[in-house]
Amino acid sequence: CNSVPMKDYLHNICELIALIVAIIYYPHLKKSFMKWFLPFLAFIFIGELIAKYVYTLLHPINVGFYYLIAIAESIFYSFIFYQLSDKSTLKKIILFFAFNSVAAYIIGFIFFRNNYSYFLPSLIISGFCFAVIALWYIYLKFVTDDEETLLINDPGFWIALGVSLFFSGTSIVFSLYNVIAKNNLNLFGVRLYNFVPRILCIFLYASISIAIILCKKKKTISS
Repeated sequence: CNSVPMKDYLHNICELIALIVAIIYYPHLKKSFMKWFLPFLAFIFIGELIAKYVYTLLHPINVGFYYLIAIAESIFYSFIFYQLSDKSTLKKIILFFAFNSVAAYIIGFIFFRNNYSYFLPSLIISGFCFAVIALWYIYLKFVTDDEETLLINDPGFWIALGVSLFFSGTSIVFSLYNVIAKNNLNLFGVRLYNFVPRILCIFLYASISIAIILCKKKKTISS
C-alpha cells in the first residue's frame, strides 16, 4: 500500500510525546489526581492509532471509535477541572456538563454509531462547553489567586489554556464542515476540518506536557 505522509500522524506524534512526558514524570504525579494523565494519554494515543488503522486499511465507517474517545475526554477533562476548581458554582456546572455530554455520546454510540450527522453536533457543542469551562477557570484563577507566583507557573493554567484553544478551534472548524467539504477547502492537501485539529493538537499536548513538568516543582496539588 502507499506510504502515509508524516503530516497525517502529526497529532499522534504529539500524543506520544505527551505520553512519554507523563511516563517520565509519573513519580511526581502519582500522589495527586494528575496521575490519571498517564492512563488517559495512553488510551487516547492507542485509540487514535486504532481508529486510523481501521479507517486507512479496513475502510469501514469508524465513528464508533471516536464516540469512545469523546466519552473518555468528557469524563477525564471534567474530572480534572472539577479537581482544579475551588468554586462550587463551577463544580456544579462541570458535573452538569459531564453528565449530559457523556449521556449524549452514549446515546449516539448505541443508536447512531455510524452516523456523523449526530456525532458532529455533539462534538461541536461539547467542545464549546469545554472551552467555556476552561476559560472560566482561567478567569477565576486570575481574579482570585492571591499567590505571588505567576499564573504561567500554575499547571492548571496550562491545562485550561490547551483545552480552551483546542476545543474552541475544533468546534469552530467542525461547525463549518459542510462549507469546507463543499468548497474543498484545504491546506497542504489536507481538508481544513482535519488540518486544524491536527495543528491544535500541538498546543493541547504541549500545554499538557508543560503542566505535567510543572507538577514536579509545584507540590501543592492535592490528591
